Amino acid sequence: MQQKMDFQIVQLDYSKELSECSCGKIVDYKGQRYLLTNIPDLSEKEKGFYIKLLEEIKTTQKELKKRGDIYFFLKEYCLENLVLLNKEQREKILNLLEWECINESVLTPLLCETDFEEIVINGQKKPLMVYHRIFGWLTTNIQFENEEKIKTLINKMASPLGRQLSYHTPLINAVLKNGSRLNASMNPIAFSGINATIRKFKENPLTPLNIIDYGTINTSATAFLWLAMQTSCSILICGNTGSGKTTTLNALFCFLPKDERVIVAEETPELTLPQTHTIKLNTAEQVNVNLGTLIDNTFRMRPDRVIVGEIRNKEEANAFVNTMLAGQARGSYATFHAESALEAIQRLKSFGIEERVLASIDLIIVQKRINLIEKNNRREERRVTEICETVKDEGILQLRELFKYSFEKKNLEKKNESTQLMDKISKTFSKNNKEIKKLIKEKEKILSNLQKDITFWEFFNIAEREG
Repeated sequence: MQQKMDFQIVQLDYSKELSECSCGKIVDYKGQRYLLTNIPDLSEKEKGFYIKLLEEIKTTQKELKKRGDIYFFLKEYCLENLVLLNKEQREKILNLLEWECINESVLTPLLCETDFEEIVINGQKKPLMVYHRIFGWLTTNIQFENEEKIKTLINKMASPLGRQLSYHTPLINAVLKNGSRLNASMNPIAFSGINATIRKFKENPLTPLNIIDYGTINTSATAFLWLAMQTSCSILICGNTGSGKTTTLNALFCFLPKDERVIVAEETPELTLPQTHTIKLNTAEQVNVNLGTLIDNTFRMRPDRVIVGEIRNKEEANAFVNTMLAGQARGSYATFHAESALEAIQRLKSFGIEERVLASIDLIIVQKRINLIEKNNRREERRVTEICETVKDEGILQLRELFKYSFEKKNLEKKNESTQLMDKISKTFSKNNKEIKKLIKEKEKILSNLQKDITFWEFFNIAEREG
């Protein structure tokens, strides 16, 4: 009789191997890209033994907190039941038990892979999906066999945060202990069945040099933003989902001094700011602490910079605007879903925010995740497509394009000189426009001459030294 496990490893004959990663091989099968994991596939006899081990753990309520505990449990069980395992079998069983009892089941090796940005469970008997930063979406050879297993796994990850997925709370959003974001839903709101999305973030943040190297932005625009960040400048970074808005925002904070006081209202897990004087706050709906409450609280905290996180609704938009109007910080920052600077302004207006207030936003940076198809090969690129400043002309808000991405030339081109921001830079550095342009060129030269592989913290120290 075939043994039933909570998950299944599907065998697949592939035509071409594309790459390797820590948890398996990326292959091509009939024109589609797959991730064939190296998760051990058990024989029927091994499956039966593994299932009995899990039942024993559950029945005896064994406390297994580390790999050594699992090793001694397996050893004792084999001695008591006269089971002989060879070295390969022992390692397979040990790894699976460790993942199941201590970590996140067969998600564990996927969560450890640094090149994966998203891990997706689409339901029972459906392959897990991962988003690779180079190869895009990959279908894995893993699938969960029942909804109960998926629900148990989600609740195991969310329980340390006091969250549980259930019929009464069918939707949860949580930040996991490793900083990843978990979004999960089930019936009655998930018509297609239980599902989960885990968004992973880099442990080592990208530097402005990395973003330049990836082609997301060029040195000219980055040098301009270097000076802009050092003024009393508020920035809104817009784009579509997964375009790298927060990554770019994080990188820009390399251009600020380490002793500036930064308040992050609504904890954004992917932010790893280099400033030592950083306070992170989070909303708590269960005790009626919303984003507006957090913003009001920042007024009493003497911040140099305020980050609102991601604007998703009217309340959050008003909170961002309030930080700018209060004038209690040198700059306010947020990310926002919009395809262009003009769309960002129109969406904010739809939230009831007046034009005169929106003029407080100094810069709008638009960054997009772009799909490209060349010779039947599909890939994605992240590109800054616009950098605009807001200009008030006879009481009417206008956008002045400073940089614009040319899809034909595949480059971010300078379109116009700044007026509003150049005035702020002039006052900050006590320089005229000619001297500022020379200073931007100097910053551009520094960026061009630095080694691309320096760490985030090394870049931050260099940027602070250069001023």
